[in-house]
Amino acid sequence: MGKIIAIANQKGGVGKTTTSINLGSALSSSGKKVLLIDLDEQANATIGLGFSRELIDISTYDLLVNEISLEESIYKTNDPNLDIIPASIKLARVATDLFNVAAKELILEKKIQSVKEVYDFILIDCPPSLGVTSENALFAADSVLIPVECEYLAYDALTQMVNKINQVQAIQNQKGKILTIEGVLLTKLDNRNIFGYKVADKVRELFPTKTFKTIISRSAHLQDAPMQGKPVLKTAYHSRSSREYRQLATEIIKNNLESNQ
Repeated sequence: MGKIIAIANQKGGVGKTTTSINLGSALSSSGKKVLLIDLDEQANATIGLGFSRELIDISTYDLLVNEISLEESIYKTNDPNLDIIPASIKLARVATDLFNVAAKELILEKKIQSVKEVYDFILIDCPPSLGVTSENALFAADSVLIPVECEYLAYDALTQMVNKINQVQAIQNQKGKILTIEGVLLTKLDNRNIFGYKVADKVRELFPTKTFKTIISRSAHLQDAPMQGKPVLKTAYHSRSSREYRQLATEIIKNNLESNQ
């Protein structure tokens, strides 16, 4: 049965979408079948995998608002092991359109069950907010991967994200479901700046067993890849960025194998 991982942090610019795209690609290159669900109205994960958001017929907006199954929403990418449910700008009005809908935060959780047997990993790219879209991701997920940029304000926002996870966990516990922290991922480390290492140390102190060993460095390769509509593994396989995301995928696969034993 597939593992559903929400990639979430209410702070923008910490590397959620970059991680969603490149972790998905790295997992698929390890032979895992991966589905990426883009829940961000900016649709950057969609664009980063070569799709035009203006030409999408069915998006995650339709999945949440309309009577459309998850299977109907899936698009194939150029990677045979990586599929996507793309996003569109219409996600900006999801909160309004679902305002009077009962249990609106559970829509994705109900629909996603039909494909859990198909994929090894389902990654959900969340928007930089804690509204109804992110709530759908958290209630659907088995775990949360939290990217944290190696700078103080991103570190400060980490506690807010953990509080939200705890709130969802309390509700899920009543249903016999567990939401865990998959791990905290340190991103955008500038190797020339000692302050980034200080933030990394603080995060490790806060989450000694939940901070990934892998750290994602700042890189021009990561900035260039979305312009080509491809993951960095396809544009610069031998780059440091590609290596780091492959290391992260290996770490996640290993951790999940150990937790299932």
